[in-house]
Amino acid sequence: MQQSIILDIREFLELMAQLPQWLLYFGVPALLLLSGLILAIVHADRAFPPVALFLGAVGLVLVASIAETLGDFMVWAALYLAVAALTRLLFLIPFPQKKKKDRDEDIYAAFHAPLDEGELSEDAPLVMSAEEGELQLAHVDSLIGSLREKELAPADRLELDAVVRTLEDCRGRALTAAEQRTLNDCLSSVLKLSAKYSL
Repeated sequence: MQQSIILDIREFLELMAQLPQWLLYFGVPALLLLSGLILAIVHADRAFPPVALFLGAVGLVLVASIAETLGDFMVWAALYLAVAALTRLLFLIPFPQKKKKDRDEDIYAAFHAPLDEGELSEDAPLVMSAEEGELQLAHVDSLIGSLREKELAPADRLELDAVVRTLEDCRGRALTAAEQRTLNDCLSSVLKLSAKYSL
């Protein structure tokens, strides 16, 4: 078994030795530079050291197939370290990041999607009376009052403010199916915050 592995390694090294020497010397450093550029663009800084170590090990194996003296290893190692250091500088370049939507924008989109899609037309059938709506709103209002007394995280306070603004559209009138779903979404959001702050 060991002899088979040794033979496979020897055959691999002999195959590598048939490649152009410039490719063996400069191929891995060039691949490191390309990998570093990609990682810098996607802001994956932490992935660079293991990638550099792996490619360095691969490069040493490849250079071993053509190196004649220890000096060959030293020259290649110096070249590789220089390329690695220069590639690391790529992470200092402020590549643009994909803009993330703010949490309050997501909240607005979730609560107001029916309005934007035109589901709340004047001809939409009413499924909840004003009295039923006020009963649900009274329960939500009591929870909102308790939440306002808590020290909420900034994102949670934004979410609560968005809920309060949305609920104002549901007061004092009968609700359509889409409006009822919006009211239920608000109630769900308030209940989630109430559980988070142990109300």
